[in-house]
Amino acid sequence: MSLTTLFVDLNSYFASVEQELRPELRDKPVAVVPVIADTTVCIAASYEAKRFGVKTGTRVGKAVQMCPGLILVQGRPATYVKFHHDVLAAADTVLPVHAVHSIDEFSCRLMGKEREPRTAEKLARDLKHAIATRVGPRLRCSIGIAPNRVLAKLASDMQKPDGLVILRREELPDRL
Repeated sequence: MSLTTLFVDLNSYFASVEQELRPELRDKPVAVVPVIADTTVCIAASYEAKRFGVKTGTRVGKAVQMCPGLILVQGRPATYVKFHHDVLAAADTVLPVHAVHSIDEFSCRLMGKEREPRTAEKLARDLKHAIATRVGPRLRCSIGIAPNRVLAKLASDMQKPDGLVILRREELPDRL
C-alpha cells in the first residue's frame, strides 16, 4: 500500500495564535487559560512553557510554580476559529483538505503521483510554507504522511514541534 494520507497537527495551537498576534509574547513561556485564576487549568502552552513541564490540563497554580515568568493569557475562542479557517484556506492552496478532525488537526488525501514519498514530502513542505506565509510564521505544524490516517496521525506525533515524518509500509511495525 502506498502513502495515502497527509495529516497536519498545528503545534501549541492556541498559544501559537497568541504569539502570532502579540509580538510581546514571542519566545516567552505562555499558557492559555479559560479565565485568569489559579484554580483553573491551562488549555494550551507554548513550547517555551512546555520545556518547564507545563502542558494542557496543568493547574495554573502549579504551572506558575513550574515555570518562572509564565505569562497567562485568557483564551479567545472566536479568534482561534478564525485562524483555523485561515489555516484551512492556506492548506487548500497546496492540497484539498479532506477532513477536519479538530480545531488544530486536519488531513489531506494523496492521489496519483502525490503518493510517491518525494512528492508527498514536497507537498508537506509547501503546506508548511503556505501556512507560514498566508497565516503567520508562529503557526508551526507537525505533519505525518503514511498509508492511512491513523498511521499518519501517529507519524505527526513522532517529531514536534515543526516535524515531518513519513511512515512507509515496509518500515512497519518496527518504526513505531
